[in-house]
Amino acid sequence: HDNSHPQSKEIYVEIARMSVELKENGHQYDSRWITREINDDESIESILCSHSEKLAIAFNFIQQAIPNVIQVTRNLRICGDCHSAVKLIAKLRQRPIIIRDTNRFHHFDTSGQCSCQDHF
Repeated sequence: HDNSHPQSKEIYVEIARMSVELKENGHQYDSRWITREINDDESIESILCSHSEKLAIAFNFIQQAIPNVIQVTRNLRICGDCHSAVKLIAKLRQRPIIIRDTNRFHHFDTSGQCSCQDHF
């Protein structure tokens, strides 16, 4: 994990909370989106939970005033695991989330739908 952010401890606590919520609501982490070998001290979940968009979303949820809309910009395409997880997070937390990746804007609404209609 990258611990260089001053609030990294709080961010990773929120990541753990989000992960529990996701799993309780049917999300299964998809190892097909891991593009490197898994080290002995890692799990599929720990690798996928450290994707930048999940960290950015967790950061927004630890703010004193959680933004009405969460916006994240990526310099890579969103992976399928993050796409399905963010759909569920937006629905569970009732918070619209917008992710701009290299191809498009993904508007995740509070009903758990994405504007790309899952064509990412």
